[in-house]
Amino acid sequence: MRMLSCSLLLLSAPLLVVSGCTRPEMPSITGEGKLHDLTQVRKGMSPNEVRRVMGSNYKDIYEEGIQGMDGGNHIWEYPEGRVYFNMDNVTRVLKF
Repeated sequence: MRMLSCSLLLLSAPLLVVSGCTRPEMPSITGEGKLHDLTQVRKGMSPNEVRRVMGSNYKDIYEEGIQGMDGGNHIWEYPEGRVYFNMDNVTRVLKF
């Protein structure tokens, strides 16, 4: 009898373990302290430095100046916020 109860317990154990498992969620790589962290962008950073921190997933918005010749004032809009540039690199950062 004892042998039968032990064997039933061993057979049911994998079912209990498998039914309790769930697939882990993918961690977020954006936000404070993570890969695309807008708080890491500082005044005076070059566009290449900003691209290194935030990636290239931005929408480029030109405001004024001759596009391509003098740099002008323009904005890179990320899902997390906006980065404002002029010829002296980053002028300000606006978080959404």
